[in-house]
Amino acid sequence: MRTNSSLLHLSIFLLFIYSCNSKTANSNDYSNSELDKYCIVKIDSFFNEIRVSNYTNALDDLLRQNENIDLKDSGTVSLREQFKKINELSGKYIGYSLLKKKIVGDDVGAYSYLVKYSSKFYRFIFIFYNNGASVKIYKFKFDDSIDVDLEESLRLYL
Repeated sequence: MRTNSSLLHLSIFLLFIYSCNSKTANSNDYSNSELDKYCIVKIDSFFNEIRVSNYTNALDDLLRQNENIDLKDSGTVSLREQFKKINELSGKYIGYSLLKKKIVGDDVGAYSYLVKYSSKFYRFIFIFYNNGASVKIYKFKFDDSIDVDLEESLRLYL
């Protein structure tokens, strides 16, 4: 009798674990969507270029994906100069880690990464847009204020 009871408890436990891990059709988890797969490939390619110290081409290749982004526009030129500066002044590129991603249907993908250099770290944000015909980078930005955000989040608990 004890074996049957143990098996019943184990079966219930396994059923519970399986139900917690399974995704439902309404779960809003689009992490395996075509949009997500496309974006991850583009982001990985971007970071691979940085890894081999080809950071100028990495940014240009990313921005060229959207014909509406003018590489000669003053805002884009400024972004490129700042990006060059951080790659030259922050030490050796070490790697990146996904902080957060948000996928809205199969239309918009927003990705936030922690990017590590030997002397400093940054947050890189990529936003991609699927206009129905193609997926393009919509916005790319970076900042070094992630440490301020982390400190603020810790204050809530102190």
